[in-house]
Amino acid sequence: MAAKTYGPDFLYQIIEVISSGPDLQTILHGFVPLVTAATDCHGCFVYFVEDGQLVLRAASAGYSRLEGRVMLSLDEGLAGWVARTRRSAFIKDRALEDPRAVFVRELDEEQYQSLVAVPILSRAGQAIGVINLHARAPHEFRKADLRFLENSASLIAGAIENARLYEEAIGRVELLTGLSRLAQDIASAATMPDLLRTLTAGCRKLLGASRCELYLAGSDERLELVAANPARESAPLLDVGHMWPQLLAAANQEGDATQALSDLLWGQLVTGTALFAALTAGDERVGLLGVNVPASTADRRSLLTSVASHTAVAVRRRQLIESLEQKTLLKDLFEGLASGNADPQWLRAQAAKVRCDIESEHMVLQATPWAASSPPKGKSKPERPRSPDWPEIATRLEARLKMELPRSLFDRRDGSLRAMLLTPQGGADVVIATVRHVYQSLGGGREGPMAVGLSNPCQGAGAIAKGFEEASSAAQVGAMLGGGAGVFAYEQLGAYRYAMTAEKSVRDRYQDRLQRLVAYEERRGTALLSTLETYVENLGSITRTARSMHTHPNTVRQRLSRIEHLTELDLAAEDWLSLGMAIKIVKLRMIRGSDPTTLPAEVRGS
Repeated sequence: MAAKTYGPDFLYQIIEVISSGPDLQTILHGFVPLVTAATDCHGCFVYFVEDGQLVLRAASAGYSRLEGRVMLSLDEGLAGWVARTRRSAFIKDRALEDPRAVFVRELDEEQYQSLVAVPILSRAGQAIGVINLHARAPHEFRKADLRFLENSASLIAGAIENARLYEEAIGRVELLTGLSRLAQDIASAATMPDLLRTLTAGCRKLLGASRCELYLAGSDERLELVAANPARESAPLLDVGHMWPQLLAAANQEGDATQALSDLLWGQLVTGTALFAALTAGDERVGLLGVNVPASTADRRSLLTSVASHTAVAVRRRQLIESLEQKTLLKDLFEGLASGNADPQWLRAQAAKVRCDIESEHMVLQATPWAASSPPKGKSKPERPRSPDWPEIATRLEARLKMELPRSLFDRRDGSLRAMLLTPQGGADVVIATVRHVYQSLGGGREGPMAVGLSNPCQGAGAIAKGFEEASSAAQVGAMLGGGAGVFAYEQLGAYRYAMTAEKSVRDRYQDRLQRLVAYEERRGTALLSTLETYVENLGSITRTARSMHTHPNTVRQRLSRIEHLTELDLAAEDWLSLGMAIKIVKLRMIRGSDPTTLPAEVRGS
């Protein structure tokens, strides 16, 4: 009997095995043969309680192949009864006839007649496992046998708990090492695609997830899927502005919010548990990281939060680098196109880097700051709504036009905004209408804060170079002539387009004579130059001139007489076409060479 086959030496040997090290499998494989020999049984089986069932973790020689494969419910078998009741039990004979026994074919239980099982109890008194012994012949287990097994179970219980703590510690170290390695890989990614690929693959492996996806917030306040492992082609766009509270709730593992977000993003793709972490950099909303894991654990949630934190910083850093690189490329391209003398091959190469086809039709936009003039002394300025500041409206104008006119390019600086707007199917009219609508919707008006010029449509490097000149002229001259800020197309400048061409290259007697009127007006504050311009445009009709200027015909006659006296011109005999162009050139020179707030109202409003 068992009492004759074991003594204190067996317990000492068991203690030595347990003290041999923290590796649980080594301990178990040393423990099982000792118990088998001590009890004179034919089979010893050690089960662990895992996820609500008993799993075979160690077995006598001949059955070791079944370790990890044999699983029993806690509601069946003698081992299950012992685990539930936390009491030892044995069956002396005809084991399979006992209602507490369950037949396991793989363990050859039809050969055995006697069974004994003792619980393995934790320090807290919970059943963490069961030691099961089988004997072929009727085997009389006595109290001394049970005490030996229970003492052995107590010793192995401490070893199991210590080994599990050790394994958990090792596991956490491995997780932290993996997290550190992933954080380094994310931080050192050379490009955004490399970063996204490294993140999703590494995060999926680190958390043991079946799926990992990253969503980033765009300028349109929507979250877009940018990387997924395994890959998938499309995903719904999420409105960050409206859904951010729900996303934060899901990231905090609030049940309903997490499930709702999981259903929205993955639907039937989810077979495990969804976990989410919001990506933030300060107060900035960067994106959302989601994984699908077998089960939600504190370690997994903590790791996902850490990965999200590293990712947010790396993504914003990479976005900033790429933004600066993009700005440099755009700046060089715009400067090259505006100069008109850059190497064509270099221009094509630069354009390709920013995905621009300069042979497609574009319209050039030029925007510059504009502030309304102050009222004359003694007069109060009427109350008007505050206009947005230049940096604010320039940023918002660029963001809106990127959405309204896709594939357009922008070069924004402290005091200017230039753009090449890709012309849509509707042509130039659509571009002009779109820019005006966006400008007004952002709070821009005649009071400021910017003047926007648009060129004629242009294709090819040469035409685009002229487009930069046209857009600049439209912004500057259009605002001066219009008497306020706004959006001005080059076509709106009318005859001034030709005057700008001849402003520096043509000098004639008309310009010299007209400068006398300019000097006279500076001293007297009269409106002689604008009267002469209106008279010429109305082909010498005093009646139409008076009607256009809302004045009396005699006043017009008096001014014309004064003009002829000052300029020594005979208006009836002069070349009115040349005279009309000379007037435009002189007025343009006044506009460009003077503070617009000091120009006569007749000049600014003509």
